[in-house]
Amino acid sequence: MNFADKVALVTGGSQGIGRALVSALLSCGMKVNICDVDGKAAKEFIETLPSTLREYVTFQQCDVTSFEDFKDAFDKVISSCGRIDLVVNNAGLHDEINWRKVIDVNIVGVINGTKLGFEYMDVRKGAYGGDIVNMASVAGLSGNALHPVYSATKHAVVGFTKSYGSAYHLERTGVRVNAICPTLANTNLQKNIYSSSLDEGECSRQLANINILEPEDVAKALAQLLQDGKNGALLRVDPNGTSYV
Repeated sequence: MNFADKVALVTGGSQGIGRALVSALLSCGMKVNICDVDGKAAKEFIETLPSTLREYVTFQQCDVTSFEDFKDAFDKVISSCGRIDLVVNNAGLHDEINWRKVIDVNIVGVINGTKLGFEYMDVRKGAYGGDIVNMASVAGLSGNALHPVYSATKHAVVGFTKSYGSAYHLERTGVRVNAICPTLANTNLQKNIYSSSLDEGECSRQLANINILEPEDVAKALAQLLQDGKNGALLRVDPNGTSYV
């Protein structure tokens, strides 16, 4: 895939995995718009980028659970860049206590971003087609006793991705939909995983000796997924590498 002159929109792109995704896409020659609720973190991140890359990244403060707010972000990207080629629905939460917000961000946010991606990239509407990549998790491939709501939301993302990532939708719109399913990564989300679980002590014991990913591992998986040109695929990422499941 030729990334030069392509335009990406990445939710939750200010920190953690999202930050690594943005950096990787910029390095590949794409223009990137960060959509995030945390304007302070976005500003700090952009300031750390090399000056040669800063002109290719913009920020829109956006709550992905609000369709209107999200649509406004899409409109602004179209206004400034003229097109969108890639939507990465990366924003996510992990909290078994305040679980309703997890459902809103992890499921509603992904649905909003996917529907808007189709609306703005549909070849029948004069757009160029493109890619939507949803951030799922290995927790969406099997159960998780200590994080049942989070696991449920990621199962929803997996099912939603496979449904929209069908030949039916691709043939009509020119839009591919895939998902990345990483294991635990070294992010702020990971650091809060113990206190946000159903049993902090048990969670700490279970995760004491596991290997975790770096955000850059997930960014490499995104590049692989885009290069492979698949549709409806789930790419698992773990410390041993990547595999389609």
